[in-house]
Amino acid sequence: MRLDLVLHRLCLFKTRSQAGKACDQGRVRLNGESTKASRTVAVGDKIIFRDPTERFEKEVEILSLPEKQVSKAQAKELYREIANHRVETPWEN
Repeated sequence: MRLDLVLHRLCLFKTRSQAGKACDQGRVRLNGESTKASRTVAVGDKIIFRDPTERFEKEVEILSLPEKQVSKAQAKELYREIANHRVETPWEN
């Protein structure tokens, strides 16, 4: 499943286009590498991303891929949050 679609369906970004822009701007890493929105995500992959405001950085591990859009509560069961912290420095590519 595409990275931008996974980020949207897991309610980590409000829209798929917002997730795609974050990938294009280099604010998303898949397994430690900057990546495009079209990159395929698998169970066990780790995603690190900056929220749209650039104030928080999250790292999550994918436990299961959503087949369709799910509620925020259901989405939280599909990934495990590894880290979530406030950042003051710009993202380094």
